Amino acid sequence: MSDAATQGLSPQIRILPRGEQRLLANIGRIDPTSIASYREHGGYAGLERAVAHLGPEGTIAEIAKAGLRGRGGGGYPTADKWRSARAAAGARKIVIVNLMGADPTALGDRALAEGNPHLVLEGALLAAFATGASELVLAVRRDWLLAIERLRAAIAEAEANRFAGYLVLGTDFSCQASVWEGSGALVAGEETALLAALAGDRGMPTIRPPYPTETGLWQAPTTVQNAETVAHVAWILTHSAEAFASAGSQASPGTKLVSIYGKVTEPGLVEVPMGTTLGSIIDLAGGSVGTVKAVFVGGAGGGALSAEELRTPYDVEALRTGGAGIGLGAMLVTDTATCMVDTARFFLEWSSREACGKAIPCRIGTKRLVETLDRILAATPRPNDFTLLRELARKMRDTALCKLEARAPGPMLTTLERFPDEYRAHAERGVCLAGSCRVSEVPPLVTPLADVEPAASA
Repeated sequence: MSDAATQGLSPQIRILPRGEQRLLANIGRIDPTSIASYREHGGYAGLERAVAHLGPEGTIAEIAKAGLRGRGGGGYPTADKWRSARAAAGARKIVIVNLMGADPTALGDRALAEGNPHLVLEGALLAAFATGASELVLAVRRDWLLAIERLRAAIAEAEANRFAGYLVLGTDFSCQASVWEGSGALVAGEETALLAALAGDRGMPTIRPPYPTETGLWQAPTTVQNAETVAHVAWILTHSAEAFASAGSQASPGTKLVSIYGKVTEPGLVEVPMGTTLGSIIDLAGGSVGTVKAVFVGGAGGGALSAEELRTPYDVEALRTGGAGIGLGAMLVTDTATCMVDTARFFLEWSSREACGKAIPCRIGTKRLVETLDRILAATPRPNDFTLLRELARKMRDTALCKLEARAPGPMLTTLERFPDEYRAHAERGVCLAGSCRVSEVPPLVTPLADVEPAASA
């Protein structure tokens, strides 16, 4: 029997038995279809504490004390978002939990929804209580059938036991929860695009401000969090802010779910303290297969760090400084037989296909970047192609309508900066230094490309 079957999860998900084991601790130990099993392991104690003792302001203060930052990629302080939503004018307020799986290689949210759905629901109810919301929507990819089934069952059980619905735990707090099914797409990771889809429109981002916490779904103040973030909320209210901050770094306390795959011995999902080095995360996956060449952190909107940078801490600031990002927690390990140019093209081509089409720099810019990389891979570049890569990427970043567009060139820019020789060999000699690309036999260019060296501003 597979590990996933043992843990009651879809076969795509494999949880590694290493790391900090907070959010993942009870997956496989509790029955995900039973509220009684969840209660036996401390479930809903955090919600009881909040509504009976802390109140909305005290709940927000506890999250602020913990230092929780959003786990959806942006790293925005959760308490600040909640304060903004609570202070916004309007009798109707909404909480949205984003389970749209915008990055298909990051499986943390799906594992939580399937393996411990009440943990996600409890954290979402706490967000609703703190922000003054009376409506809660769990937005889930429609092909995550097991997650949808278990979340709906969790809502029904919670309502039957007065943890959700009308007059929660006999107080004046009421919150109606529901599951909404949507098409999985990269743009669903952008909160304003998700809100547009929930309203029945095409899922496209809108200009901010106003922010959703001011004017969101149906013009009501709306708090959008991903499933991992609200799961941490439930853990904090159950175990305390001090316990949460005992792991992780000062700037980024707590833990993070990381989906590690590629050239590692045991690909899977692991929970690590924020600030853990990239090399240590690889060790938690059984070590690398072969010699590590680069690690792509943050999925299609992240970036590549070289083998010499494996001591880089896995936290928001350190990765951002290196040109990468946390994203939803995907981490691809590559070896010396992996071509950096071809890998960058793969990520860019996926971003191009996933572009919603609203912003011209994204809709057209990603396609032009892919075409330019194709010319380099075919050893038929134009004299200014390397300048074009950098300048077009800069313009996309500076004019971006959403963060997905701004970050799309990340894998290309970081590999161009760290592995310029591979780009040069492809462009000038039609040679793949990694030996993994099928390239044409063409003579070297008469005039060498002078601008292959990465620009400092890239």
